Amino acid sequence: MLEIDRISKHFKGFDLGPVSLSIREGDHFVLLGPSGSGKSLLLELIAGFQEADSGSLKFRGKDLQFSPAHKRPFGFVFQKPALFPHLSIYDNIAYPLRLKGLPKREHKAIVNGLTEWMHLSHLTHEFPARLSGGEAQRVSLARALAMKPAILLLDEPLSGLDVQLKDELRKYLHGLTKQGMTLIHVTHDFEEAVRFADQAAVIQDGKIIQKGLPAELYNHPANTFVANLCGHKNYFKVKLSPIPDSDLFAGNAGEVIFRLYAPADASKGVVIIDEQQIILHREPQISSAQNCLKGSITGIVPLQRGVQVELQVGVPLFCHITNHSLSLLQLRVGEQIMASFKASAISFLEQ
Repeated sequence: MLEIDRISKHFKGFDLGPVSLSIREGDHFVLLGPSGSGKSLLLELIAGFQEADSGSLKFRGKDLQFSPAHKRPFGFVFQKPALFPHLSIYDNIAYPLRLKGLPKREHKAIVNGLTEWMHLSHLTHEFPARLSGGEAQRVSLARALAMKPAILLLDEPLSGLDVQLKDELRKYLHGLTKQGMTLIHVTHDFEEAVRFADQAAVIQDGKIIQKGLPAELYNHPANTFVANLCGHKNYFKVKLSPIPDSDLFAGNAGEVIFRLYAPADASKGVVIIDEQQIILHREPQISSAQNCLKGSITGIVPLQRGVQVELQVGVPLFCHITNHSLSLLQLRVGEQIMASFKASAISFLEQ
């Protein structure tokens, strides 16, 4: 287990920490946050590229806080491949083996095994300038794996790659997870967290503000920052009032009232409505949905899976539907439509 205990680092204008995390061996742990939040800095502190001002870092019970980077059992994959331009692909991958003083006769078996697995064997005599972005990142990954690290540290490894190349690299990362390797993966993309993470943490302004499964972050965001990072678009400030003879509250968002569940003593806060639990229909329906709103369609945007429909119901409301539903409803921008959803589709954050 990797144990990070109250690590902090101070720069002029930015403070990281104190950060405490426990990362289990064999997990794919994702650290999620926007640019400038401190996620890459935390990764560099773990790697030993930066020295913490305070706190401790232990792996399998051994204190690594004052160990130099080359003595830590970690591999590192940078956002940009950072290959040596004057070395062949073979020599780039073998470089850490040379640094460790392994005999040359051992280099060949290790490099050949990695290049074969990562479909790079035909490129071993080429130089980095001849590689595509995806090939260069695979070489970077192979180089990090050459020393068989106990933990692989990934700093936005898919950033800048097109969709096809991202899919290729994802297969290799999934393969490493299946082999039981521990990965710590920094990204700003919640979709990556959903695809990969056994556990995830959100960092904001140098502080960890929420930890848990990706589904927990999505379904129960700690605040609007996490909700926005997870891709939610439907969040509104509301004032609450209890609905007589009911365990529901009315949430007044100005031009629209939502019916939701909330703590008994809550008076105001933020509601987040799950885009995927909103049902669109043209005529009023008898259902158990406590919320039914009528509005006009202001946008229809194709998604990787399904379609995003934007409505104006007094506030902008986004919903995700399938392509099949879009075809059945024959939706068009400017038309009137009804949107219904249950009170349980609304998360309430007290503020």
